[in-house]
Amino acid sequence: MMRVALIFLAFLLSPYPQSPSNSAGQTENEKKTDPKLHADVLKMIEASGARQKLQETLKSGVADGRKTMMEKCEKCSPEFGDEWEKRMLERSKADDYLAVYARVYEKYLTDEDVLALIDYQNAKQKSQDAAFPTKLKEKLGPIMPSLMSEIMGGCAEVGAKLGAEIGSEIEKEHPEYMKSQTKTAKQ
Repeated sequence: MMRVALIFLAFLLSPYPQSPSNSAGQTENEKKTDPKLHADVLKMIEASGARQKLQETLKSGVADGRKTMMEKCEKCSPEFGDEWEKRMLERSKADDYLAVYARVYEKYLTDEDVLALIDYQNAKQKSQDAAFPTKLKEKLGPIMPSLMSEIMGGCAEVGAKLGAEIGSEIEKEHPEYMKSQTKTAKQ
């Protein structure tokens, strides 16, 4: 999932900022957010194509996550990895990751900023020569490291939590997918 977060982050840093959709449960921070700002952030996320890009990278991100997990889990059999990957793909929801983006954007951007980004995205669709707003460039420059860090961390947390839940389920349902310590030590 870290790769998905990194790819998604790279997409965020492309010449036009991204916006997420949130159909997942709301956090305390989202409940306090101005409803207009939240709606505009969701509009910006959808307009940016972030959902489609995330869905395109999800499969490879889960495959990378499986590879990393299998390298670190000496007790996990290949069947465990196969089942983990299958369930991750079935249960990973773009909205869970996009909600992270929305929370972070709402924390760092004003509604005026978001509307300017939407205007920029619309202008960019009409002309590849559209100029990124200077005022936003100046604002985003200093906050970009924090914004990126929070998005990466939040997305990694979403993926890690789901991955751990799935791993625990598989271990309980299929103990035969776990190699015994004795066999592992002899190999």
